[in-house]
Amino acid sequence: MRKVILLFFSLAIMATQLSYAQSFFVKGKVVSDEGNDPLIGVSIIQEGSSNGVITDYDGNYSIEVKGATKATLKFSYVSMQTQQHEVTAATNVLNVTMHTDAQVINEVVVVAYGVRKKGTVTGSMSVVKADQMENVPSPSFDQALQGKTPGLQIMSTSGEPSASASFQIRGVNSINAGVSPLFILDGIAISENDFSAINPNDIESISVLKDASSTSIYGARAANGVVVITTKRGRMSDNGRIIARAQYGISKLAYGKWNQMSTKEHLDYEEEIGLRQKGTYDRALLESINIDWRDVVYNDAAPFTSVELQTSGGSQDYNYYVSGNIHSQEGIAIGSDYTRYTLRANLEARVNKWIKIGTNASMAYEKISEANAGEYTTVTPISASRFMLPYWNPYNSEGGIASVGDGTWLGTNVNPLEFHVNNPAERNRWKVISSAFAEFRPIEGLTIKTLGGVDFLDQRSDTYSYPSYVPNYGEGVVGRGFSRAVNLTWTNTANYTFDLKDDHHFNVLVGQEWVDNQTEGFSVMARGQSNDNLITLSTATRADIPNDTMTGARYLSFFGRGEYNFSDKYYADFSVRRDASSRFGSNSRWATFWSVGLMWNAKAESFLQNIDWLTNAQVATSIGTSGNSSIPAYDHLALVAGGPVYGLSGEEMSGLAPYSKGNEDLTWEKLLTFNLAVRLGFWDRVNFSAEFYNKHTSDMLMEVPVSAVGGYSYRWSNMGAMVNRGVELSLDGDVIRTRDFRWNLYANASYNKNEITELYDGRDEYDMGATNLYLKVGHSYGEFYMNRFAGVNPNNGDALWYDKNGNLTNEFSEDDKVLVGKSYVAPWQGGFGTTLSWKGITASAQFSWVTGRYMMNNDRYFDESNSSANANLNQSRKLLYDRWKKPGDIASVPRFDVPMQFDTRLLEDASFLRLKNITISYDLPKSLLKPTKVIEHVRVFGQAQNLFTWTAFQGMDPESDMNVYQAQYPMSRQFSIGLEVGF
Repeated sequence: MRKVILLFFSLAIMATQLSYAQSFFVKGKVVSDEGNDPLIGVSIIQEGSSNGVITDYDGNYSIEVKGATKATLKFSYVSMQTQQHEVTAATNVLNVTMHTDAQVINEVVVVAYGVRKKGTVTGSMSVVKADQMENVPSPSFDQALQGKTPGLQIMSTSGEPSASASFQIRGVNSINAGVSPLFILDGIAISENDFSAINPNDIESISVLKDASSTSIYGARAANGVVVITTKRGRMSDNGRIIARAQYGISKLAYGKWNQMSTKEHLDYEEEIGLRQKGTYDRALLESINIDWRDVVYNDAAPFTSVELQTSGGSQDYNYYVSGNIHSQEGIAIGSDYTRYTLRANLEARVNKWIKIGTNASMAYEKISEANAGEYTTVTPISASRFMLPYWNPYNSEGGIASVGDGTWLGTNVNPLEFHVNNPAERNRWKVISSAFAEFRPIEGLTIKTLGGVDFLDQRSDTYSYPSYVPNYGEGVVGRGFSRAVNLTWTNTANYTFDLKDDHHFNVLVGQEWVDNQTEGFSVMARGQSNDNLITLSTATRADIPNDTMTGARYLSFFGRGEYNFSDKYYADFSVRRDASSRFGSNSRWATFWSVGLMWNAKAESFLQNIDWLTNAQVATSIGTSGNSSIPAYDHLALVAGGPVYGLSGEEMSGLAPYSKGNEDLTWEKLLTFNLAVRLGFWDRVNFSAEFYNKHTSDMLMEVPVSAVGGYSYRWSNMGAMVNRGVELSLDGDVIRTRDFRWNLYANASYNKNEITELYDGRDEYDMGATNLYLKVGHSYGEFYMNRFAGVNPNNGDALWYDKNGNLTNEFSEDDKVLVGKSYVAPWQGGFGTTLSWKGITASAQFSWVTGRYMMNNDRYFDESNSSANANLNQSRKLLYDRWKKPGDIASVPRFDVPMQFDTRLLEDASFLRLKNITISYDLPKSLLKPTKVIEHVRVFGQAQNLFTWTAFQGMDPESDMNVYQAQYPMSRQFSIGLEVGF
């Protein structure tokens, strides 16, 4: 027994000694190859185990290597090349220098329902990363994308701070159905109206999907392309970090040709046309007042501020990203103001080795005061700036607002400033965009994911008109509106990746998606309040009939995708999707969409591998279909609607009338797309791509005219076809790239040709009425249909036009309209820019341009009306120096009281080149921050947005997505400074 006990203790001592022999310590320091700065939070893992540590604030580490006499340590850090080093018991110190990998950040791109390594995607897509959108002085990210992506045209709808821009990918694909892309945020569909509720600094990347191979997997609603927005998240094994930003700036008019008359000029004009007689009024008194109403309406230094806090990080089992932002911006036009509060939390956690869960949640509250635009009145500020006469002073002798109540306002009608103060309008809205997912990996290569999301909007609007306002005669008005939209998405996918031998790589995806969109709202106007402090609905004496709306639509989809890669040389993918939409008739609700994509990575071939100057060579092609369902929710049904008022024996009564004729055979508008792409890289610093596409739209969703019966004059039907053909070119490269200095240039250009190939019922033309647009087979959508102005008869001052046959006439006739070969849809668009960086100093400039686009300048219809009807409004100086006055005059404006017409003299070239953004920043050297032990980086920056605009357009702003420019809120020029501190 004693021998057994002694043997046991001997074995235990030997095991302990062996254990000690198999454990040893390694320590060292990890620095960056850029200035040998210490790297904080570098992950060091003993390969084959869960044993690991991270570096401290000085880049130092110490790790106990367990269970072996030698091991491999893996060093990994965000945006650095991962390194592996073998160590033994004799390795006491191991110092590591990590090298920047510019490709790490860009090597993964977001595609439909997943991510892919860059360079392995057959489809056509462009990616914009976070650093190209951060700190842009705008509430919405859309302005930062202008000119960045070939084929993507972004045009402002308004310069009002909360307004979103319109997106268009590779031309217009439809006539009456929607033409906007499908927007996907973290897996759920959103609309353009959500953009202002998203903090641009929360965005990690934006992928623009353009061809069938990349969009057909979305099938429904993907005919106009897809924009996939991915927000930031923390990284596993990333040391926690905090970023604080603050930005301040001012805004002013970005552009604006102004040719309105001064007081002296308008008095001269009034005397010329006989509105005033010399010597019968005190001209000197009037000339002492000379108001430029542009300065009254537009603020030359409207302030804005943005403050935010971000934190992110993670461990081996979880990661997080949390941010909060407050953005406040005063509009450049009186009456416009915008404030937004946003909060985002993106969280992921590994429950165990095969389950991961997460959520992406954001909430925003917006408070908006809007200046009425698009209306021609003397009280709305945008149009009032043009209409008000220069000798109408908006201020009284004490500097206050001139009032109709005390007689200090001497102009016609009312003072726009006083009207604005007494008729406030504002909106507020809550926006929640949230999704949650669970991801299962039961076996190697198989990932099963379920994701549910909600896009929720609650919006309220209030308008008031105070009873104390003299023109209201003691009666107030209050309007209240409410709307709510709830969009639910539930997506389930299974993705299986596997290899056969070493050269055959497969990726198979199957999935199902359900989308439910519901909206409701109402508005009511009540009148008769008698006290400014009690202007509510309940204190009204009468109310208008409320307006009540409720709509809903659903989608159900099943889809699949297969991808194949042979030896990283040959790629192929196939996708199919089956969709059903409640917007269509029961007879044809379902449709199937598909795509096939092929790519040859020629650089991987043996005959090109030794050509060092050629670093990339790929040829890709794809063909496939997608669908469009962007029409009203219920117009496939035969419906009646309330509202018409019928006279019956002198009495009025509400009633019902037919609203839509219905069409149970109504189905998807379909798009067939072919794409060919060539992608080349040179010297590992220059990249060039050229893409050619042909898109054919068939079964177009059109509002087809029918004989006017009841309450409708058209019905929706699948008729007509059009084609878009185009080319996209993109070039970027580092002109100089050294250790301390980098100079990058980029440029892109896109051309699109649109042609209508078929209309309805065998017709080859369709007049779209008051839009000045005319559809004709063989011509493009958006081409203007107008009377052609031929100038002014020098003998008698008559206006002249060309008739339909090209003959001169002085009679204006609607029958003489022709297609003029000019469209409001730009065929050419693009952008270019440069970035220079040197030892922490970075300077960049970004330009965007559009050419070949035309727009009707409706403002000039009033500015150059040249008639007694508008003589009491301000006019263009052109009426003084370019108006016919006597026989022999060569002029562009006819004699007085020859009425202005909507003809080609109002059609202007709206092409423009805009210096979109200039940024200068400086990152303080890390060596200066090292003693703090807390501050990781400090960056100061300054920006200018919309700095210069070159255009021939005569209005206040050439950037618009409309065919008619009408009292539009112009874009602003912004100057800002900011500070970013990382901890």
